[in-house]
Amino acid sequence: MSKILVVDDDVDLAEMVRTKLGADGHEVFTIHTGDGAFEMAKQVHPDILILDIMLPGVTGYQICRRIRKDPELYGAGVLILTALGEEPEIMHGMEQGADDYLAKPFRLEHLIEKLSGIETLLESVKKRNPITDLPGTEAIKREINHRLARGMAVGACYIDMVGFKPYCSVYGQEGQRRALRFMAKLLRQTARNLGIYESCTAHLGGEHFVVLLNIEDYERYCSMLMKLFDELVRQLYSVQEQANGYILATDRRGVESKQPIMALSIGVAHTQFRAIKSAKKMFEVLAQTRQMAKPNGGSVMFVDRRKTDR
Repeated sequence: MSKILVVDDDVDLAEMVRTKLGADGHEVFTIHTGDGAFEMAKQVHPDILILDIMLPGVTGYQICRRIRKDPELYGAGVLILTALGEEPEIMHGMEQGADDYLAKPFRLEHLIEKLSGIETLLESVKKRNPITDLPGTEAIKREINHRLARGMAVGACYIDMVGFKPYCSVYGQEGQRRALRFMAKLLRQTARNLGIYESCTAHLGGEHFVVLLNIEDYERYCSMLMKLFDELVRQLYSVQEQANGYILATDRRGVESKQPIMALSIGVAHTQFRAIKSAKKMFEVLAQTRQMAKPNGGSVMFVDRRKTDR
């Protein structure tokens, strides 16, 4: 069960929610004004905040932003309540770092569903890939949203290991694990070598990784990563394959072909030239940059430098 803080100036509604959630086993705290809500959150350390947008004193938007900037409360789930339920208001709330929203008036069953969804999200964020020991897609998307909500200038790097599937077809499951552990170690090592301590690395599955960095760090990070990868990845191959520069891989149809030694394809999206306000938009730009990064004899990076969408 979760520890929940309800921030709503409707005393009757807050009490009804407290009674229902308490009966379901949650530990519930309430406050009816924006003033003091952040301070109360600092005292009780809730797992989830139910946060009304329109409050006397400090607004729900302001509280949400403070939550996302605070190192102790940063990871809490936030469900915003909106009386209008209009898209601009909802989008603005999500851009402040909220995880979900619920329009007033609402049925308690819908509130329970929303809270269950946030609890599931928080659990998924904690999970790590058993091979790479890295968090997954939901964790990196949430981290992107939180950094954007804090107004940070960021660069997101989508990293593909091109040639991973042919390599796995030759070296099997043990080769797959070896290549993924190699990649995860290299991602961490590159950040340490450069003294970058505010990076966040995720394994999306298969050969796909994302690294989130401060905007001033992404170019030197990616340059170093590509250099190290191209130098060290050859250790995963036999002496003969290193000399040839390729492996002989057989596809599902039984056709054998020469496949180059693995290289990195890195697509970069950042906030230098345009106001990206959500992880969804960041991933849309990353999908475009990935199509432009085509390795040809070595790792390659493509950076989106557009100032407007085209």
